[in-house]
Amino acid sequence: MRRFVAGLVVSMVGLFAACSSEPAAETGALLTLYGDIQESNRGPLDPLTEPLFNSFGLEVGEGFAVSAAQLARLPQHIVRTDFPAGSEIREFRGPLLRDVIALGVPSGELAVVTALDGYQREIALGRIQAHDVILATQMNGEPLPMGGFGPAMLVWPRQSDPALADMSDDDWLWGVIAIELR
Repeated sequence: MRRFVAGLVVSMVGLFAACSSEPAAETGALLTLYGDIQESNRGPLDPLTEPLFNSFGLEVGEGFAVSAAQLARLPQHIVRTDFPAGSEIREFRGPLLRDVIALGVPSGELAVVTALDGYQREIALGRIQAHDVILATQMNGEPLPMGGFGPAMLVWPRQSDPALADMSDDDWLWGVIAIELR
């Protein structure tokens, strides 16, 4: 059922983006920050127009909606690494996750990252601060597609950061749509 709801929502987003007179990068939120944040630019969850968030039980009060254009305006970083672990080295590009989270001016110590399929991981903000993890929007020079790793993916620099050399793929969320700060 979750995959059906996710597919339906993704199809609806694509349809609305195609019908918009503005460039797709300037319309709508790619990612929502919520929870213990000081800055907001959106209201609470509307279960009728945000059924995916509702179906995952996300309790979004005031939040910070981040568009693709906002992500593109942040300083971009490149991480060359393997994903999945042990596969070929790929080049991922996007802003540092800590810079994205800073848009909401967080006051918590934990990030709960949610993906399009409902997969969630709790990651300490201290760990995000300590490593140059990016919220990748491109792989090998191409945008991350919906139905692939997109629209955005957490990428850890395990090739260049010795502390991450043996990490599993558990914290490499793809299809990232929401981050709750606690």
